[in-house]
Amino acid sequence: MRAVAEPTPLTLADRVCLALVDEGVGHGWAVGTLLAEDGELGRIWHLSRPLVYRSIETLAERGLLTRAAGGERRTRERVALRVSAKGRTAARAWLAAPVEHLRDVRTELLLKVELLRRRDLDIHGLVDAQRAQFAERFARLADAGPAAGPVDLWRREQARAVRRFLDLLLEEPSAAVARPPTPLRLSARNQVRARVVSVQLGDVLATVRTVLPDGQFLTAVVTRESVADLDVVVDDEVLVIVKSTEVMLGRP
Repeated sequence: MRAVAEPTPLTLADRVCLALVDEGVGHGWAVGTLLAEDGELGRIWHLSRPLVYRSIETLAERGLLTRAAGGERRTRERVALRVSAKGRTAARAWLAAPVEHLRDVRTELLLKVELLRRRDLDIHGLVDAQRAQFAERFARLADAGPAAGPVDLWRREQARAVRRFLDLLLEEPSAAVARPPTPLRLSARNQVRARVVSVQLGDVLATVRTVLPDGQFLTAVVTRESVADLDVVVDDEVLVIVKSTEVMLGRP
């Protein structure tokens, strides 16, 4: 009887793409924009669009996300992506887990911190878990005496730098670590231009989160059909219309 091969572990690229779709980034093109070299996450770690699409294929094959064309105007880059229940569990477990090695702090941990901040979630639980993960290494490396040579010196100073970085993150209040709120300014007609930061698609309704030029966030709940009609994706510029307690979207 032949043994069934275990699936290969998800790569960092797979996990970041899955976390973004779970956040509400609903199209491969938008995921690629965020991970481009000049993108919001690209300054931490960038990924080419072909590799983004390869990860999306992998995630779909494993049942972690689903794809739906949603209309004639949808190209390969704008096929709607939705995370599955299995994918949501995997994404959130990864975001909450500390990294294994000191060398992973520069990329993987920074990505997790930024992804949590994009969701306006507190990062202190992750940082506490990371300090606990590295406690033995900090005691052995960061608190070591004079280095015996360049390699020991490097390992000691790397451990000290990581410990100091985690300490500084813990010293920050939650509100300071997250994006700070700023006063909302509306025009006389209560219309402002904004950039789409996430699109969360439901069965009937969709939640579109936008950010104004001054950093204020506004969220509109519209029909899924409206999102398709307006062809709204992350990084699009839209017209946000505030009417009484309602927030509507339009094209500028």
